Amino acid sequence: MCNISRWGISTFLLVLHLAGLRAQLNLNEEIEGIVYEIHEGQKLPLFGANIYWAGTALGTASNTQGNFSIQPVKETNLLVVSFTGFQNDTIPVTDPEFLEITLKEALELEEVAIVHTGNTTELSMLNPIKVERLGEGELTKAACCNLSESFETNPSVDVSFTDAVTGTKQIQMLGLAGSYTQITLENMPDIRGLSAIYGMEYIPGPWIESIQLNKGTGTVVNGFESMAGQINVELRQPETAHRLYLNLFGNAESRLEGNLNLAQKLNPKWSTALLLHGRNQATAMDRNKDGFMDMPLGKQLIALNRWQYCGSNGWESQLGIKGTQTESYGGQNDYQPGTSEQLWGMEMNTQRLEGWAKIGKVSKSKPYQSFGLQLAGNVHNQESLFGLKRYTGKQQSAYLNFIFQSAFKDTRHKYRTGFSLQSDRYDEQLDSLLFIRNESVPGVFFEYSWSPTEKVDVVAGLRGDYHNQYGWFATPRLHIRYAPAERTVFRFSAGRGQRTASILAENVAVLASSRKIIILGDASGTPYGLQPEVAWNLGANFTQKFSLAYRSGTISLDLYRTDFRNQIVTDLDEDPQAIYFYNLDGSSYSTSFQSQVDYELVKRLNMRLAYRWYDVKTRYLSGLQSKPLLSRDRAFANLAYATRNHLKFDFTLQWQGSKRLPATNTNPAEYQLAGHSPAFWLMNAQISKEWRERFELYLGGENLLNFKQKDPILAASDPFSPYFDSSMIWGPVFGRMVYGGIRLKLR
Repeated sequence: MCNISRWGISTFLLVLHLAGLRAQLNLNEEIEGIVYEIHEGQKLPLFGANIYWAGTALGTASNTQGNFSIQPVKETNLLVVSFTGFQNDTIPVTDPEFLEITLKEALELEEVAIVHTGNTTELSMLNPIKVERLGEGELTKAACCNLSESFETNPSVDVSFTDAVTGTKQIQMLGLAGSYTQITLENMPDIRGLSAIYGMEYIPGPWIESIQLNKGTGTVVNGFESMAGQINVELRQPETAHRLYLNLFGNAESRLEGNLNLAQKLNPKWSTALLLHGRNQATAMDRNKDGFMDMPLGKQLIALNRWQYCGSNGWESQLGIKGTQTESYGGQNDYQPGTSEQLWGMEMNTQRLEGWAKIGKVSKSKPYQSFGLQLAGNVHNQESLFGLKRYTGKQQSAYLNFIFQSAFKDTRHKYRTGFSLQSDRYDEQLDSLLFIRNESVPGVFFEYSWSPTEKVDVVAGLRGDYHNQYGWFATPRLHIRYAPAERTVFRFSAGRGQRTASILAENVAVLASSRKIIILGDASGTPYGLQPEVAWNLGANFTQKFSLAYRSGTISLDLYRTDFRNQIVTDLDEDPQAIYFYNLDGSSYSTSFQSQVDYELVKRLNMRLAYRWYDVKTRYLSGLQSKPLLSRDRAFANLAYATRNHLKFDFTLQWQGSKRLPATNTNPAEYQLAGHSPAFWLMNAQISKEWRERFELYLGGENLLNFKQKDPILAASDPFSPYFDSSMIWGPVFGRMVYGGIRLKLR
């Protein structure tokens, strides 16, 4: 018995020893396996599933074939497999054999109604590029009649009048003109070339579903022209839009607008929408008594029809066509078209036709893999008259962009690649001067996204393009996101941008003056005899979300620097009776800093405070000077309150600092301006009431403090003199304006 006991104990100890050796060996041997899902009865590899040891932060992800490998650990043998939309699975691993794991879809729960008041402006903490999304709630806080009026409650974008005659509003970002911001319609180039200024009026506000705004250089997938930022507009989608949406608007300036959106889902795959817009201004007003109409008279008609297809096999497509026609005239109070010999007048007639198509397919077996083709084209014709100056412009543009996206090993290593073609023909004539140019720019791009952990994301992109007149050029761009904590994000960006300036269309406000147009170009055959504009942009921003008294808030700090390697300088200082265009010789830069706090003060009362500082300087013929008609400092406050019964109050107050004015010291004394404008306050407010989410009334006012720029038109009493200039605008052209309207929505 004793011998048997000794033999049993020895055997037992030997087994334990061998088991310990095997366990040690297993720690050096990787566990391998594959993760599946069941789709329509078929077992398919699941890409991007998370595999980690229970109770640890050690894990990996399945690759494009569903395969994975992971090193064993001493702490546990429980392997957890998870994927969004599927039930987690926990597997005890006792042997290094190959594992086959099939995840089950998450159980479908009964419908639960969740009531949540979302922010009208959303900021993702996960996107490597800082993108602000302005939703419908933000856009309806003010009189958002078109895209140029959509940023009244956003401190990142400056909105001002181009001149005192045409009534056109322009935007600026990072202290640079709107033409340096790439404006896209559903990620396709839209407002550029001859429509650089007026094109924002061709997108009615009630058509807009959301706006995505980012500062600095964007992705290389969307092209090479972005320098100060990108504004992408998403129109109402046929599949999700209201069956009927009616908006009627009127203001104290006799401006009347109507918008009618109709959407219809034809069958499970096809849906369509018809968007209609009309505007009319028939009564001339001159509230500042300078002899000129405050706003031009005329009408505008815009129509858009779009179709959307969603197939069951991953195919998707969109088709759209849009037509725009505007007719307007302004100037001296008694001016009528055809009387330009006796009175100073402005006339502008524009016809524009656009069409686009988007075709794409998402792989069913590999959801991370897809391809898409974007096609767009437009024809733009413009005829205008400014006093004795006659300007006509024609543009024909075509755009193609093919995008393929996939991953190398798993979703931590994604990429997008493809090719594009931008083709433009411009015919411009200013009196006897004729400018014709044909531009063709084919290019290829590659963008790599690396997400090694949840805290770090890197997006690096490179474009190579060939311009038929400027030759080859490269566009590198880099975006980095670092999140040291769940509510803290640092972002960094760097990149190059290049564009051809349409100097007449982008400075059309100066045509509403007696200034001579002087272009200091050469005979190189390039557009206007000038070189392309090239700039590098560096940016950093910090976002911190917080909770205070059980209510959430966000702090955001932005710092951006734009340095021009070449710029087409627009010089208003060299001669008050002329405007000079020439290539930059020296430095030109823009430094922008902005701090912003968003916080819910009390329940349903949201506050937004911001301060913005600019340092923008350019080397002119007279030396390095700050940019004219731009305030260095701006303070901003917005309050939005909503009651339980859908009564909403919105209030915006902003202070704009002093602005440098172009030199006029060689003019006669009565036509000289001070060196700087005064600082001033602007106050806007709106109240609206909604019933059953169907019918809404709104009433608002702009410039409630009734501040006006005194004598906005230089030499208004003698408009045919060499000193006449309506483009020296630094503040509101006219005073307080009251508006109102209704919205009707039917699902």
